Amino acid sequence: MSIFHRVVLRFLGCMPAVLLGACAVPGSGPPPAAIDNVRSVEIQYQYSGWSHADEVHRLQRSGGQRAFTRTSMAETADGVETTRATVPAQRVGELVWALSAPPWPRERAVQVVARRVPPARMMENAVIVARDDVPGCSKEDIRNRMFAHLSGAALRTQLDAYYQKTFWTDDYPVMRVVISFRNAPDRVISSRSQRLFMLPWTLGDLPPPGTRDAGPYSWSLPVSDALRRLLPTTSQAAQRLAEDTDRRLATNVADVAELECMREHGDARAAP
Repeated sequence: MSIFHRVVLRFLGCMPAVLLGACAVPGSGPPPAAIDNVRSVEIQYQYSGWSHADEVHRLQRSGGQRAFTRTSMAETADGVETTRATVPAQRVGELVWALSAPPWPRERAVQVVARRVPPARMMENAVIVARDDVPGCSKEDIRNRMFAHLSGAALRTQLDAYYQKTFWTDDYPVMRVVISFRNAPDRVISSRSQRLFMLPWTLGDLPPPGTRDAGPYSWSLPVSDALRRLLPTTSQAAQRLAEDTDRRLATNVADVAELECMREHGDARAAP
């Protein structure tokens, strides 16, 4: 039995009955903006691939109106570790506000992510994956071309292509967030995105594995940021949401630089 199912049983006595039924899909009506209308937030995160993660973080309103109590349960090698902490209500408000705003299109996210990607660290990753035997091209030439793709419009072009690529193996993150209100339907967002900041967010529940997710989506960076600030820093979910570099993006940059150089030198293997 996963942590999620164990947590459902543990918290069943304090969870509203509506959580046992279907959750409303965001976008069906304006969400309550007042923070005092939020009863709880639950963040579920699972990961399989090179490692494993199974976490549930539940934020329940404390006795006062200015804070939430966060109960976190995460699988460890020794069993399930439970920790508790107090989270300012303002942080929950940030998530509600982000979801109250109109959904972001991918183009807007690309613009913002491009300003966050650290060129120096991305360059380090690109150098690691770059080939040493590109016909007619020196290492310095490849490095200069890679660096040119790590800023400005060139980086935005790389990010746009990166966010449109299909899934890869050995990396399976899944996050589901449920916000419960006092007098409104629950709001659900979810993601199984492998890309930076787990974008995009599905506004509602994910379809069954193996089926196409048709959305609706939001590419909102504020949603990713707000969720990260609600989590303990040691959480694998928080660490995933904080990642601002990606080896696959660096590989794309290296590939483009190598192809550019090969085409300039007339290598037939670089023909489109």
